[in-house]
Formats: sequence, structure tokens, C-alpha cells
Amino acid sequence: MEPVSRLRLFLGWTLEVLLLFLQLIFVILPIPLPSFRRGRRGTIIIVTDTLTSPLFYFLLQSRLKKNGYSVYVHSCYNPLKGYRVHARTLSANLEKWNVSQATLMCHGAGGLASLGLPDPGRQRIKYLVTLGAPFHGTTLLNWLPFIPSFHDMTPGSEYLLINRMNALLFPSFSPFVPWRDEWIFPANLARFGQGRDLILDWPGRLNLLFSADVAETVIEHLNREHPYPMTANHMARQTPEPEGVVSRPAPTARPAAVAKPAKKKAPVKPAKKTSKKARRK
Repeated sequence: MEPVSRLRLFLGWTLEVLLLFLQLIFVILPIPLPSFRRGRRGTIIIVTDTLTSPLFYFLLQSRLKKNGYSVYVHSCYNPLKGYRVHARTLSANLEKWNVSQATLMCHGAGGLASLGLPDPGRQRIKYLVTLGAPFHGTTLLNWLPFIPSFHDMTPGSEYLLINRMNALLFPSFSPFVPWRDEWIFPANLARFGQGRDLILDWPGRLNLLFSADVAETVIEHLNREHPYPMTANHMARQTPEPEGVVSRPAPTARPAAVAKPAKKKAPVKPAKKTSKKARRK
């Protein structure tokens, strides 16, 4: 991994601290975001982090909408529910929204909910994208084992041991990892492993939502998986000819015959009247 400049680290951590203060303020405002269903590119379901208001995902949702996606937001806000419960709720929402071949974009601990999806919900997803998911847990929450979601995030918990590798059951899987995550300690627990990690050059978990550089990288990655649908004319142009078939040039249209101008008829002269003298003769 290439080293990150000190200026970027300073700016990144400064912004992260400010966002953490905002997160504490918005903890009391778990207001849901409305869905956007008119996208032509594909469907993305954002799964929020624990104790993070859905309002924090407004900017990410707006960027996805501008790129042509339909966007739904599922909240894993409540830490008093374990991730098995969050997974069943997520599966129920997927069936309620009637999505198929969708992309699941999970931020932080929301990625753990995707690991426990039942088969009916998992079959509706073709691509799993995680942003800083603690696949191996974190030791920072070991002193709060009585809170269900925090218990599931402790290293070696039953939930992680059973479900951690379920990320590989999805047809496609891309784990994005920040340069450093303040909520995952020790730092080596932040990586999924197997050479799959896509490491970003910004520190902090909340910067994954607000950094323009991170958003550009992630959306560019999504756009390769979800190209705009082509019209029938474009598809016909790109369809190769079968082997052995010689393409014939299209027949050129014959020029329309130029109508000749009609000849004007000479005016008919009236017959001359014979004089009386001529009659007598």
C-alpha cells in the first residue's frame, strides 16, 4: 500500500472528528430517508451503520441518484438488536420492495447484517459492497457484551464465526477499507483478507460517506458493474455477424424520376364564318 501524505491524513482526521461530534448530535434523530425508485441503471440498498442516523446517508444517496440508480435505505441503527434480527428485517424489506439483481451497499457494522441474510433475501442480491465492515470484529466493545449488537461484533463471537465467510456466497463482492478505521482495533481486523480488500487513501469510517474522492472511486466501481441499458438500435449495431455471413451493403435508394412539365396545348382557333356571297356561289 502506498503511503498517504501527511496533509491528507491531517485533513481526514480533522474532518472525521467533526463528523463524530455531529454523529453524537444526530443519535437522537434516527429519521428515515425516502426511497428513490425511478433509476434506470440498477437498484442499490444502503444498509446503515449502528448508531448512525440515516440522515448521514443523504449525500451518498444523492450521488447515487445522480448516476441513475434507484436507492433504498435500510437502517441498522438500533444496537439493542443483534445482527441476526437485523438480517431478518433486511430480508423482509427486500421482499417488500420486490427488488431483484440488486446491489447491497453496507456501511460499517451494517455489513454484518448482510452476512446473516436468509436464502430468500440473498437471492435478490447480485453484488455486495461493504464500506469499512468489521468482518473480524473489534476489541473496543469487549466491555459491553450485554448489548446484543456489540456482543456480535466482538472478535470470536458465535455470529462472526458462523457467518463471516458468507460474503463469498454473493455473486460479486467488493470490500472497501479506509486507510485507518478508528472503531476497529487492532487495525489488522479491518481487512477481509484473501487479497480482496480495496484500500482507500482516506482515514476514518465517516469519511467513507462524505469524502468526494471516496464517493467518486466507489461509484466509478459501481458504474462498471451497472452500465446504462442500451436501446434496441445500439444493441443491433454491436451484435456481431455470424461466421461465414458476408455483410451486404444496404441498397441505395433510386432517385425519384423527375416529372416532365406538361406541354401546353395550342389554343383552338374558332372556324371562320363563310360570307353570304360564298354560299350563293
